[in-house]
Amino acid sequence: MASNQSKRTIIIDTDPGQDDAIAMLFALAAKDRLDVRGITTVAGNATVALTSRNARIVRDWADRTDVNVYAGCPRPLLRELVTAEYAHGSEGMDGVPLHVPRRELTEGHAVDFLIDTLRKAPERDITLCAIAPLTNLAAALIQAPEIRRGIREIVMMGGAFLRRGNITPTAEFNMYVDPHAASVVFGSELPITVLPLDVTHKVLTTQARVGLLKFLLCL
Repeated sequence: MASNQSKRTIIIDTDPGQDDAIAMLFALAAKDRLDVRGITTVAGNATVALTSRNARIVRDWADRTDVNVYAGCPRPLLRELVTAEYAHGSEGMDGVPLHVPRRELTEGHAVDFLIDTLRKAPERDITLCAIAPLTNLAAALIQAPEIRRGIREIVMMGGAFLRRGNITPTAEFNMYVDPHAASVVFGSELPITVLPLDVTHKVLTTQARVGLLKFLLCL
């Protein structure tokens, strides 16, 4: 078992979505490696009302109701919201039974939680895991640029390098939904690790694994 000192402290910024649900399950299960300080939700794959509900459902599946979920920005910084019901269904996570979450959202806005937590954090302490449009992170950096000191790095899923985009020939969904937020985050001079669409096309699953996951979630 890893010691607390060796754990990486993270905040997950997400818009679940089946893909984000899997990422969250892995992170929430890794108690020996990750200290998940909180989960923030944003509009993206679905509206923020749905992504906030879905994040709490995934938290239930992982039996991690100790982790708070904060609802964030309901739309991009400057443009109208584009969602992905065509990929994730009308509920954002179609394909498995969805229940009423065991816990309510934690009071307070996701951006306020990010600012407050990062202000109080030791220098370069918290890794922000951004697997959604970057609206929440950009809003926090715009409102309180001093929070940069508390950020160890940003690890994000977004963009495309050699692969074509999944929205336009050049645009990946997370960057497409809020390009202005992406500009703010990439212009922050913070350490950023980008896992683009290229990586997701190499990390494949099988029908057998999907079937097993559905079975486990239906127990």
